[in-house]
Amino acid sequence: MNLEDLRVFKEVAEEGNITKAANHLNFVQSNVTAKIRRLEQRYDTQLFYRHKHGVTLSSTGEVLLSYAGQIIQLMDEIDKTLKNSHVPNGTLTIGSMETTAATRLPAILSTYHDLYPQVALSLQTGTTEDLIKATLNRDIEGAFIAGQINHPDLEEIKVFEEELILVAKESNISSLDFNQLDNQTIIVFQSGCFYRDIFEKWLKSEGIRPTNIMELNTLDGVMGCVKAGLGMSLLTKTVADQLPQNENIKQFALPEKYRFISTNFINHKDIVKTSAFHAFVSVMD
Repeated sequence: MNLEDLRVFKEVAEEGNITKAANHLNFVQSNVTAKIRRLEQRYDTQLFYRHKHGVTLSSTGEVLLSYAGQIIQLMDEIDKTLKNSHVPNGTLTIGSMETTAATRLPAILSTYHDLYPQVALSLQTGTTEDLIKATLNRDIEGAFIAGQINHPDLEEIKVFEEELILVAKESNISSLDFNQLDNQTIIVFQSGCFYRDIFEKWLKSEGIRPTNIMELNTLDGVMGCVKAGLGMSLLTKTVADQLPQNENIKQFALPEKYRFISTNFINHKDIVKTSAFHAFVSVMD
């Protein structure tokens, strides 16, 4: 079986349109059609139903697509392994929480780039929950997440320990008193954020069930709302220290049970650990 035929088939299946697939692959349409026909002849089956809007997978096409993804991934991993040299090169995709990306990673990424400029390093940010899923799916080669997970398919290394700080305008909160915290708006990241979970567990332990929740997708958004006095938020100490001191923003340490959280670097046990990946791990040490 021709691997290129399989790649073309997968592209057509994902696009649902032969013309779009041909344009994306920079092939002429007749070439794409010929490759699909060759696969259909090989397996003596119809892989697509043609209609005026494009194409739809047949039941046998669905089966082939499930195998095609696995075969293409394995072949790509073979290429990465066999072509890998001792000098870090190629691509490396790393995931990170926004707080870690904003405060901890710049120094690491700068050092890595200086040492290995030939590596194309890509950084994706997200919640701990999303990063774990992406690592398990091998969409990224590693990620910085909050807390330990102890998943059988993942390896993890403790990299940092973060102190969690409650931050708010002094006009909103002057102490961790129930009466002051009870009616506050909490400013948090979207669901799946580990720090948000800690925040809500701590408040619950204090008998507080927030009714006013402002959910944002960016660290800049969270910090901006705190500066504007719109509510309180839970941030790492390294991020909280970046808030301007002249705007009367108070920092409050949490009880010991909730105060310190480790940041771990995780990766799937079965990924191809290229020289670029090993070099990144060594830079973290």
